Amino acid sequence: MYRSRRVRTTVVLLAHGSPDPRHRQAVQAQAERTATVTGLPVRCAYLETDTPSPEQLGAELTGTVLVVPMLITPAYHARVDLPRAADLLGRGGGRVVMAESLAPDPMLVAGCVEVLDRCGVDPSGRVVLVAGGSSDGVAARGLAALVARHGPPTWRTTTLADLDPVLLERDPAVGTYLPEPPAAVLPFVLAEGVLHDRVGRLARSRHIPVAAGGLLGTAALDRLIGRRVGLSN
Repeated sequence: MYRSRRVRTTVVLLAHGSPDPRHRQAVQAQAERTATVTGLPVRCAYLETDTPSPEQLGAELTGTVLVVPMLITPAYHARVDLPRAADLLGRGGGRVVMAESLAPDPMLVAGCVEVLDRCGVDPSGRVVLVAGGSSDGVAARGLAALVARHGPPTWRTTTLADLDPVLLERDPAVGTYLPEPPAAVLPFVLAEGVLHDRVGRLARSRHIPVAAGGLLGTAALDRLIGRRVGLSN
């Protein structure tokens, strides 16, 4: 059974934000599921593009504010933006507690397996996971390390910038050709949106199947977010 925190705790799912409304819809749906399980009020805030921003939401919050960073790669936002967001979310007098980001956690790999299963792709096959790029390459290295530790040996990782050479069966790192193309490409994203669609278009142009859909909505992500909130099952 789940055990929830008591008294005056508001959970904030702090997401990146996207110009694509599907991202916001997926985060909001996750907030509703988390609220149902915990019995706690769950709000959403966004680092970019969407509203409310941390500053806007923070003006409304009092009591304990438990922030769950909805970040699945340890990129720039995790190191730079989260401290500022925590300060802004506490501007209304709330006591902000910052939970760990979703990354790196093996439950993210379990979520990818669920997406592949849902799309009819064998998770033990040759799958390429595609992350968004970051200015310092931290996101790419973080995903590669996660898959190396917890993923099947048949999986490999790349970023959108390097995806086309991979789909052409050429390893961009060493310039050698791969023995066969991947069985599927999986956009490593929380929700459908800009990156998800760009990855999909490029893969389909090479006649390679895409495991469409984000990680939100999988049982693995529900459990992972529950753990970050401080629940056990």
